[in-house]
Amino acid sequence: MAYDSEMLQSIGAIYKFAFENPNTHRNVMRKTLLNKGKISSKEKFSRALEGLIALGRVSIDRENISINPSIVEVGVLQKDGNEFYVVTPNSKKHFKVNKSVASGYKPGDLLEIVIEHNGKDKEVFVLSKSKREFTTTKASKRESQKEPSQVRENMIPSANLLLGRVVKVSHDELVFIPNKKSISTRQIPILNNKEEMGKFQDKICVMDLTNMDIPLLGGYIVEVKGDAGNPVHEYDAIAESYGAIMSWEGNQIASEIEKIPTTVDVSKLDLIPESQAKYLQRGHVVDLRNIPFATVDPATCKDMDDAIYSTFNENGDLVCYTAVANVTKYVDLNSEIGRRYVNGGFTIYAPNKAYNILPTKLSTGICSLNPNEDRLAFVVKTVIDKSNGKAKSSEIYDAIIQSRQKYSYEQAQEIVDVLDQEGAKEYLQYKAAQGEEFTPEEQVLMNYYAAQAIKVGFDQRKMIRFVANKEREIVFDSDLQDVVDIEVLPHLFYHEVIEAFMVTANEATAKYARDHSLDNIFRVHDEPNPRKVDRADEFFNILGVEFDGDLSAQGTRALIELIRDTSNEEVINKFLIKMQSRAIYSNHLYSDKRNDQPEDWAGERISHYALQSPHYSHTTSPIRRVPDYVTQYNILADMHGTAPLSANRIEKIVETANSRQLEVDQAEKDFEDISSVLYCEKHIGETMSGRITKIRTASIEEGYEDDIVVIVKNEERGINVEIPLSQIIGRQASDCSLSEQHCAVYDGRGNIVLTICKPIDFVIEKADRKSMIVVGRTNREMVKEAENRTGYRAPQAKSHLSKHAQSKNKRYKRFEEKKHHSQSSRKNHHGHRNCYDSPDDYGYEK
Repeated sequence: MAYDSEMLQSIGAIYKFAFENPNTHRNVMRKTLLNKGKISSKEKFSRALEGLIALGRVSIDRENISINPSIVEVGVLQKDGNEFYVVTPNSKKHFKVNKSVASGYKPGDLLEIVIEHNGKDKEVFVLSKSKREFTTTKASKRESQKEPSQVRENMIPSANLLLGRVVKVSHDELVFIPNKKSISTRQIPILNNKEEMGKFQDKICVMDLTNMDIPLLGGYIVEVKGDAGNPVHEYDAIAESYGAIMSWEGNQIASEIEKIPTTVDVSKLDLIPESQAKYLQRGHVVDLRNIPFATVDPATCKDMDDAIYSTFNENGDLVCYTAVANVTKYVDLNSEIGRRYVNGGFTIYAPNKAYNILPTKLSTGICSLNPNEDRLAFVVKTVIDKSNGKAKSSEIYDAIIQSRQKYSYEQAQEIVDVLDQEGAKEYLQYKAAQGEEFTPEEQVLMNYYAAQAIKVGFDQRKMIRFVANKEREIVFDSDLQDVVDIEVLPHLFYHEVIEAFMVTANEATAKYARDHSLDNIFRVHDEPNPRKVDRADEFFNILGVEFDGDLSAQGTRALIELIRDTSNEEVINKFLIKMQSRAIYSNHLYSDKRNDQPEDWAGERISHYALQSPHYSHTTSPIRRVPDYVTQYNILADMHGTAPLSANRIEKIVETANSRQLEVDQAEKDFEDISSVLYCEKHIGETMSGRITKIRTASIEEGYEDDIVVIVKNEERGINVEIPLSQIIGRQASDCSLSEQHCAVYDGRGNIVLTICKPIDFVIEKADRKSMIVVGRTNREMVKEAENRTGYRAPQAKSHLSKHAQSKNKRYKRFEEKKHHSQSSRKNHHGHRNCYDSPDDYGYEK
């Protein structure tokens, strides 16, 4: 079919709009193109669009239009005299481009294009500058060195790109070590010419594998990212490997960022006071700027997505407000920013920076609850019963607030330490009854008392409260070139204050979504699998800790109290966390893994087992978590009578969020590993102490002298060090074997010769960037020194655990009986259970 010029103009306009604004309603597209003069009439638009739909060039879903991605190609812009043209990788043909179109780019740029047949000829439509990554064959590598105006005919897109470091393994051999530990081949051959190799050594590079499924075939280094060993470059490489958003460049993004406001235009808001919110919420914004909210975050935090306030009401109950940044007012999920936001899923935190899922203008600008600035907020108000810590009622507001104060955790804790004296709580209650406003410092103390009341409710409902994990800070030199130290950060009670407010708000929003039958993203957590009792049975027997097979919430709480403040507390606490199921995001309130969830004291089904909660959602951190956006969006849509996010869209976001959560968790583990290696590189030969946290078998390729390797953790700096077994037991380990659950080592006669939690002194021997592992060495004398210094006595475990262990069926039965007894006792007890977040991200959960 041959098109006239007006039809070609309409087709080009539709392609470009659909590419830049996927999934846009056809009426919105038509109106926009008409207003901008891109099409001449409604009839031309309809004819062009219907033709493209019939040909499968664009797709339509419920009147929403998107371009078919299979028709989008990549071409290189070239110039010959005054003429511009595009060359595609799969063709040697030159497709002419209008000078007006080409003026927005420069020769050599990679462009996203669509080639349309027009009778015997072909027309090219330029959509945007390409953001794809490419590699080339050897021939095209030579072509890429030519002037931009020369044709790069062999350029091809690649899906086999990996980030990693190039290291020397022998006097004349360099290999590529991929960042992702999921790549089974840890040393990949480099296929570049020998004369190029020198510039890759000790660099962080991008490799294009010849075959992703067979890494041993090797690949070509196509880009150098930075210096291996430089913390900034190392962290960037890890973050990029796991899908972090590394920049906010591109014409479309720049245009969207430019339109983001820097202040809230109050004149455009239809404001009402809080007293009218219950009756007039629809279409209005509740003015809460009279409330002295305050933010409490890490000292270096710039993206403040929550603020809190509390007081006493006339009955002496606690009234708690949690204000959350309203990202839904500024981020359209159909925009380019929205697309990246959803695909990013979560902000990734490296020791030196945050890799945000929103541009700075949003994350630290208009969305951040900066002090003394008007901000749109999603506010949850909850009344807490003074006698039992139970939430008596909750209200949710689409509001505007103005935070008054910005505190670090240290500042807030210092205020509490000074003001928390006898009679202080009663004095604040008196001031509230008189209608007097608290001073900023008194407000900090008031929030502390409110959190104490909330925690009473947490404890009464038997929420599992694990011992807070130690958080550590990486200390750099002045120019961030070296890791100088790794320090333990103190755990402050004010961390738990913020946590109490956030969990309370998250439960309130989940309850709203449940009660109003809204499509939503819930945070769900299954009870432990009873088959994990086997591992727990061996673990606690080896440590000499009384354990009767009860991994229920009540049994786990009892174990936590039993080991509190003991030398093995950290190891056992982490073990108990591993015994739990992993919390996940779901578009259903209850896990689809089982239909017989246990019930709480009031007879409601438990949705989140660790919290012992019948309803829980993430709501309070939309700047750094996408699921929070969904909860906010659909609750506000329900309140205002506007269109919510569809169930189909939420299902896709859930899938992405769960996948991204795993990648983000692994990225942060890799940050810890490389930080330990970089620190230990400068401390080879230094003596440290630690405890055994894990025992594993070693492969031949690892080069250890033993088949069994012991992992010892130095608690001061959180460094995990691997040591061959024979060095610890002081003899050859060829007759040794691991226990069934890898908690102990037997000798040839079945006697236990080593267990987890044993103290060990060691010397740092090697810090290996290739594997991101630190290797240590020790001997019997150093082991004895550690035992004497700590007063360690070997646990009185049975000589062979298989004889001690009961049958699996009996243990399963015992676990189920304990669980049933625990549930029954809760139904007959009129206390109120607690509400933390899941053990996989236990601790500071906002």
